[in-house]
Formats: sequence, C-alpha cells, structure tokens
Amino acid sequence: MIKLSELHLGVLTALGGIALLLASAHFGPLPGQAYGAGTMPRLIGWCSILLGGFMIATSLKHLPDMLKPHLSDWVRTPRLALAALATLAVIVFYILFSETLGFIPVSFVGLVAMMLVLRTRPLTAILASAVTTLVVYYGFSRLLMVPLPRSEFLSFLG
Repeated sequence: MIKLSELHLGVLTALGGIALLLASAHFGPLPGQAYGAGTMPRLIGWCSILLGGFMIATSLKHLPDMLKPHLSDWVRTPRLALAALATLAVIVFYILFSETLGFIPVSFVGLVAMMLVLRTRPLTAILASAVTTLVVYYGFSRLLMVPLPRSEFLSFLG
C-alpha cells in the first residue's frame, strides 16, 4: 500500500465531494418538503470539498516532501492488511447483495464479519452489529426518509 500525504488525501477528499455533489444532483425534494433524499449527500459533498481544500492549503508548506508517496508500515503486518482487504470485501458484498437480501441482513453480516476480522469477541460483535444496523436503518429510513434496500422476510420492521 502507498502512504498518501495530506496533499494527496486533500485532493481525493475534494474530488470525492465533487463526485457526491454530481451523483446527488438529480435527487429531488420530497412532496411538501423543502428537503429530500439529496440533502445529506449534498451537505456531505460540500463539507468534503471544504475539508479537502483546507487539507490542500495547509499541506502546501511541505510540498516537496508530500509529492513523494511512501509505503506504509502497516502493510507489512498481515493482520492489518487482511483487515483492509476485508473492508473492501464487505463493500463489494453490500453492493452485490443489498438489493436482493435487503439492508438489515447484509449490513449485520458485514459488520459482524469486520468485527471478527478485527478480533472483537463474538458476542460483542453480534450485539454491537445488531444495535448499529437497527440504529442506522431507522435513522435513515424513518428520520431522514432515505429508502434503504428491503427484504420480504423482514418486512415487519416497517
């Protein structure tokens, strides 16, 4: 893995914010509301652009050193490299299966898997994953009114 400098991360953060703004540009407001599904992505996009600009501005005083990428020390640790690969695997798992299985089971399984890879005790991983999944589900689906993928066998959750 390449260790990125603050300048590199600032550029990536700003580009991510721009991508988020472009991706959420077509999200319209909810009927009868001044906000909609695009409110949070736009807010996060603007904050990312501002944060990226700040990171770029503060890193320019160390410009020559920051332009050279370096290998990170954690890459040499197999457990941490496995954790990074597991993170990517959980993201791919969510992308592939969330529409068919729904948000709740896919998020729960992904969180439990990540916590076990990071050596959390199994009971703690299961309980924390269940609570986190339900809080995120109700926060997004009820409070923010963002539709999350649903499955038929968990339709009783609302």
